[in-house]
Amino acid sequence: MIFFISDTHFYHRNIVNLSAFRFEGFENRILENLEKILTERDILYHLGDFTWHGKDKKGFLKRWQALPCRKVLVKGNHDEVTSSVLPIYFDEIIPFFKILDIRGKRLLLSHYPALDLRKKRRYIDRICRVRWLFNFYRCDHLVHGHVHRNLAGIHCGCFLYGIKCFNVNLEFTGYCPVSVEEVIKLA
Repeated sequence: MIFFISDTHFYHRNIVNLSAFRFEGFENRILENLEKILTERDILYHLGDFTWHGKDKKGFLKRWQALPCRKVLVKGNHDEVTSSVLPIYFDEIIPFFKILDIRGKRLLLSHYPALDLRKKRRYIDRICRVRWLFNFYRCDHLVHGHVHRNLAGIHCGCFLYGIKCFNVNLEFTGYCPVSVEEVIKLA
């Protein structure tokens, strides 16, 4: 089975203050859920923003490494800082996007949405590139992260471009991975 997650933000101490939907111990919740679900036959696509640094004082990265599945990272904006340690934790690292063709549906995987409705956000060039890629490859669905859940209810604006999307940021998924079956149901 194929699964997707995004924005684990391991060791990002301040994210609890930045998001009303993060809590002390969120890293353990993520790992507990992954440990219950994943098997050796699975592929887990992590759509960016894996860890804040490579120092593993609490053992989160070691637990990640022990997950029995194949792990693929599609890099996000925070993954540039930790590029040197990422090969330890992933079987494959993809710089910006991946196309998956599954049961007649074409999925574009990227960290970035086709539009971010939040004000004062950077990465406009990357977001525009996602829209271009989606149309160029004639995708049916965009699977992304980057946009965090917030109290204002401002999320991605992919629908404004007629793009069906699924935001797999863990704040939207109950800190669980999303199966490809769930994504295809919406596509």
